Amino acid sequence: MAQKILVIDDDNHLRESLVEVLELEGFTCYEAGNAKAGIASAKKNLPEVVIMDIQLPDSSGFQICQELRKFSKDFILIMMTGRFLSAEEKTQGLSLGADEYLTKPFDIPELSIRVRQLLTRKGK
Repeated sequence: MAQKILVIDDDNHLRESLVEVLELEGFTCYEAGNAKAGIASAKKNLPEVVIMDIQLPDSSGFQICQELRKFSKDFILIMMTGRFLSAEEKTQGLSLGADEYLTKPFDIPELSIRVRQLLTRKGK
């Protein structure tokens, strides 16, 4: 059975590109354009991996991390950002449960490799 990935990003083009490539890599993908829809989708579809933008119109990746970690410790959470993150911000995200950070623009095949490595480490 294909592993499930949820992509939460308000940038439609990036979100659709990510989903397209990840599906070609054999993952089943879900997508959401904001935090509220993303959290609801994660709770309903129980993806192994959630890839989220840190800055969303209705919330932040930090808040999504916190919310999803309260719900389950099993998600692999990957945060994306389009700007340089301070050490404090990275520490905050990691302490809230993020497993990985990616800075945009990033190489989508590299993302796929990172996702597979995280899944292997978590025994999924």
